[in-house]
Amino acid sequence: MSIRKVAAGSVICFTLMTGCGSLNTTQKNALGGGVLGAGAGALIGHQTGHTAGGAAIGGALGALAGGALGYQMQGHEERAAAQQRQINRQSAEIRRLQQRQSTQDDRY
Repeated sequence: MSIRKVAAGSVICFTLMTGCGSLNTTQKNALGGGVLGAGAGALIGHQTGHTAGGAAIGGALGALAGGALGYQMQGHEERAAAQQRQINRQSAEIRRLQQRQSTQDDRY
């Protein structure tokens, strides 16, 4: 493999990775799975003489698998964020009640 191909591939990968900052977890994993699947499919397809077909099939399967995994991960992230918001609300309420208690204790 020539240095030009490696450099071009690196630039393309870097561009794809930095251009996906606004994607959610499901979309990022679907994209990553598609890229990895296409690469694996192209390698396997090359051995049988069907590089493009292998890349297409591998990319589709990789995108499906990555999307499914990303969907699960995103659900976990959303649940964790909701739990953290609830903890923050409860902590604020506890502090408020403690302050009220200390001001009532100071009166007596």
